[in-house]
Amino acid sequence: MTGRNRVYYRKSPEGVVVERDGKILAVYRSPEEMVEVHIKGLLATDQQDTRRIRELYKAKTDPAR
Repeated sequence: MTGRNRVYYRKSPEGVVVERDGKILAVYRSPEEMVEVHIKGLLATDQQDTRRIRELYKAKTDPAR
């Protein structure tokens, strides 16, 4: 069952709340913190993908494998 997904500001205590299926996933002190964390997550994912691609390419081009 899917619930409500939303991002909203809360006044007390102050913060940005991220909900998925009606459950709180994360609370950030500010919109800036939320964006910073999101960008860092994207960069980490990109680095992991790059590492996997290099490993696959190396495996296909290395005659010893």
